[in-house]
Amino acid sequence: MEHEEIIKHLKRNRLFKNLSEDVLKEIAPYINVREFKKGRVIFFEGDTGRYLYLVKKGRLEVYKRNNEGDEVVIARFGPGDFLGEMALIEESTRSATCKATEDTELMLFSHRAFQDLIEERPKAAAKLILEIAKVLSRRLRES
Repeated sequence: MEHEEIIKHLKRNRLFKNLSEDVLKEIAPYINVREFKKGRVIFFEGDTGRYLYLVKKGRLEVYKRNNEGDEVVIARFGPGDFLGEMALIEESTRSATCKATEDTELMLFSHRAFQDLIEERPKAAAKLILEIAKVLSRRLRES
């Protein structure tokens, strides 16, 4: 996918929409795109988180299994949503499982790519870190 196409989709994503075009141009080369078929698990509970996932198209469900072994959906994501932002900061274990509920296209931003961005483009990285901090602050207040 061309960088211009990635930038277009970053502008539609809640985490990136407040960043300037110049900052998005600096971030775009660090983003990869992958397709996942309906039913495909994106990550399992207990996996090490290595990616921020940005939903370009399709739908995802995040779930945990209850004591009876049934899937209990705890979140749903669609185009413009993101998940796994903590993986940019630290590679900790995933607290739930995520799967595609329809054919899905995700933009992936890896922990390693984020570290490279910090070293190579610190101003762009700082602006993204501020947006992540805002998200985490909102979630903390809501909980």
